[in-house]
Amino acid sequence: MADARDTKMQENGSLVFFQHLIEKGKEPTITFVEKNAYPDMPAIWYYYYQLQGKALKSYLGGQKDYNYSRDKGIMPFLENIAATKMGVSVKDRWNPMDIVMVKKLKEDTIKKQVEKIAKKTTDKDAKLEELNLYMADLLKKKIMVPISLKGLTKKSTVAKLEEANLGGDKKSVEFRLKPGSIKCDLDMVNPPLFDTGEFSLRFFANKDEYALQIRSFRYSKPQTGPQTDITPKSGGAKLGKSSSQALEAFLKANGLARPPSPVQDPMIAVDGKFTETQIKFWVSLYNKLKNVRIAGSSVNWDLPLELGKQKSTFEKNLRFGLKNFEKDRNALGRITSKLHTLRQVEIYAKISQKRMFDEWLSTLYYAAKKEFGALNGPFIKIF
Repeated sequence: MADARDTKMQENGSLVFFQHLIEKGKEPTITFVEKNAYPDMPAIWYYYYQLQGKALKSYLGGQKDYNYSRDKGIMPFLENIAATKMGVSVKDRWNPMDIVMVKKLKEDTIKKQVEKIAKKTTDKDAKLEELNLYMADLLKKKIMVPISLKGLTKKSTVAKLEEANLGGDKKSVEFRLKPGSIKCDLDMVNPPLFDTGEFSLRFFANKDEYALQIRSFRYSKPQTGPQTDITPKSGGAKLGKSSSQALEAFLKANGLARPPSPVQDPMIAVDGKFTETQIKFWVSLYNKLKNVRIAGSSVNWDLPLELGKQKSTFEKNLRFGLKNFEKDRNALGRITSKLHTLRQVEIYAKISQKRMFDEWLSTLYYAAKKEFGALNGPFIKIF
């Protein structure tokens, strides 16, 4: 996984490549990209830039005369306005843009209009909605183009480009669970580690298949809240992590509450010092859920369970893990993540009982794409 420094170089490499391609009409050399953005760039990244650039140039249809922004210019200007004047606490939940292109002759006028919107006396959400509408109009005219860059692979032969959050109805998409795909593995083949910390399933959006997983992405930190991540089965870029804002809105509208994070859950001790009451709670919850069906499918718990090479039960695995978690730095984090996923199984079952599971899949899908409401900003995605 790329760290922040790698990501910065990779995205600045895209910026430099785009600017040279769009403004000069030809691809920059590898040496140029390395000198101006990405020292010692892996050769595969130049190939990615070529695919990205071809998609972007086709989208722009010959337009040029842009400024290109990431670390300075209009992108941090927009981020600051959204954060300080419009209540945006996490930039990517509003707009996952990595680069912003803006017409050189329009940039000052756009900044003045954004500042005018920010100074209005309406509430923060109303100002953010107005900003999004303004940015959507600019994107439609290709005057200002926020770009979200998603990963390509060595097998990629073309980069795709999609517009997001430009208003209007979404394309008709039918969602359905892939039968038999729900899994919450409670094995402990290598004690004291649960085999995984996740709850997973697969679903279809029309004919396209996606893998969904809920887990902590930092097992070394037991207090870390699990996240919902969606990836196309065909490979390529993840859709992303589903925004909690969208999920909470759906659950609230259906009389349900989002499961608490491990650090907020009264039945989880993130220091590993579980009481007998807490342990019995999780054993009881598992017993309640082990035969549950979600959208017609049972949950695969990977029965019969194992503890090392011996047959076991969930209770035995949990107690062994809690007694021995100090032997592995990731053990307690897997336990807290796995217990949280039992809460998720419970919620998914309740949604299914309300016959709202397809609608839930739709919410998860668009929440991952950051396309779920008027508070999401417009952008194009190259993937």
